[in-house]
Amino acid sequence: MTPLVRRGIGVSPGIAIGPALLLERRISHVPKFDLAAEQVEAEIARLEAAVDRVRRQLVEIEEKADRELGPGVAQIIDAQRLMLDDRSFVERIRERIRKLGQNAEWAIQCVGDDLSERFARISDPYLRARANDLDDLAQRLLRALCGEEELRLEALDEPVVLFAYDLSPADTAILDRERVLGFATDVGGRTSHTAILARSLEIPAVVGLHDITDRVRAGATVVLDGGDGLVILDPSDAIVEEYRARAVSQRRRTRELTATRDLEPVTPDGVHVLLRANVESAAEAVRAVECGAAGIGLFRSEFLYLRRRDALPTEEEHLQEYRRALEIMAPEPVIVRTLDLGGEKELPGEFAPLRGADSLLGVRAIRHSLQRRDLFVTQLRGLLRAAPAGDLRILLPFITGLQEVREARRILECVRADLLAEGQQVPARVPLGAMLEVPAATLVVDHLAREVDFLAIGTNDLIQYLLAVDRNNDAVAYLYEPLHPAVLRLLHRVVQQAEAAGVPLSLCGETAADPLTAMVYLGLGIREMSMAPRSIAVIKNLIRTLPFSEARRIVDGALDLETAQEIEEFALGRLMAHFPDGFPVHRRG
Repeated sequence: MTPLVRRGIGVSPGIAIGPALLLERRISHVPKFDLAAEQVEAEIARLEAAVDRVRRQLVEIEEKADRELGPGVAQIIDAQRLMLDDRSFVERIRERIRKLGQNAEWAIQCVGDDLSERFARISDPYLRARANDLDDLAQRLLRALCGEEELRLEALDEPVVLFAYDLSPADTAILDRERVLGFATDVGGRTSHTAILARSLEIPAVVGLHDITDRVRAGATVVLDGGDGLVILDPSDAIVEEYRARAVSQRRRTRELTATRDLEPVTPDGVHVLLRANVESAAEAVRAVECGAAGIGLFRSEFLYLRRRDALPTEEEHLQEYRRALEIMAPEPVIVRTLDLGGEKELPGEFAPLRGADSLLGVRAIRHSLQRRDLFVTQLRGLLRAAPAGDLRILLPFITGLQEVREARRILECVRADLLAEGQQVPARVPLGAMLEVPAATLVVDHLAREVDFLAIGTNDLIQYLLAVDRNNDAVAYLYEPLHPAVLRLLHRVVQQAEAAGVPLSLCGETAADPLTAMVYLGLGIREMSMAPRSIAVIKNLIRTLPFSEARRIVDGALDLETAQEIEEFALGRLMAHFPDGFPVHRRG
């Protein structure tokens, strides 16, 4: 049989070889019938029993994720559980049963389809991705009503490569890492919750394969390469042996890289680069230390707000979370991004008055903080009270100009004065930075540099906005090009202006973990980078092997090229010249 090669989006590196397991999560037939008036309350009771059963399932999954993967991952599962209590979902099902006399299964199907269509029309990629969570929740309820048993993804009989139209965060979190060698899905993007969980679990994964579930045969041998974004169905013996050899080589390189944890990231010609970690909770700071991070370059504080539905984080909860992270990382710095809510992420339940503002160009991040000053002040009080525990720095997200920085600093100073008046111990000054993720901010770096203590480039959003590409939409994923000439020119200008102003500049985002783009960033003069903890060893190896002078020459050549493809081919050729035995470059699918 001729091998079939399909390319998708590699979201978690690694090679998996094994038999295919096709996961069908959908109920094949949803019954439809009308209820007599005297049957309605009994049907409501059936629904409530199914809701309780699914809630118990999700609580069990959430507890497992919290125990094994940390609270940052468990929060993703919690978001799906909270949908069960949302009036826009379960209450609508109850209403259809009562008012229309529909059986519970059909009411779930109708409400789920209606809400999924509404989510699909939303421009915000984060909210649009919630349609997948909603669909999974509806299917769980249907299985509970129909009495169908769940496939125990956490207790498989043999090692497999999993194939599915999509995997929900709940499905992904309970995967048995010893038995699930890798997984592939028809849909999905690089920054989806499922992709984030795959990287946390260190399971090779490829998403956005469109029709792979229609092509794969259950039980057939497959090869999956999560780095290159490839899936090979019915591979020949020669292909299998080739990828087995690659897997062995990758594991050997991983062991070698892990051994370099305590070595300094210094280029052969003496340029020191700071490599820091991106985390979502204090618990993840432990992993950052294990990976040799020189501090936390991005603490995504908004996940404190998404942990539970019934309350917002208190000042004491802010204090404890930040203090713990500072103590774990001391004496290295911890850069906390103030809450980036609105647009991509909304406050839970009744605390979300801005729920209708669902655009990534709407009220979010610093705009949200300046409108909801009660939340902002609570967070700042927790931050300033935690500051004596270590080297704390505060980062303002989604800055577009000076006025936002000035107003945020004014509020910060007012909070500091209040704390001092209360007898609290707070530092005389906590460094305040601005995140460059809106193109407008990159064009006024000279102005911002006079108002802040440091700058941080957020490549995930900056590239998205600069190139007008929804990075979660696989239909245009090919246009999301970190090495686009416009991106390089803009970054080059930002680096020059920051250097001229004498303001420290760092870069954080998915692209910092890719050796190819990290090499280019180094050549541009960026000497502070922040990334997922597991990527630090790879980038450290790059820095310790590649002279800064060579990276600079590569950038000089790249800036003269006209397309992203030309730049990538040129840079990749120069990179591989320094790594003739291969380098785990994370290619974009």
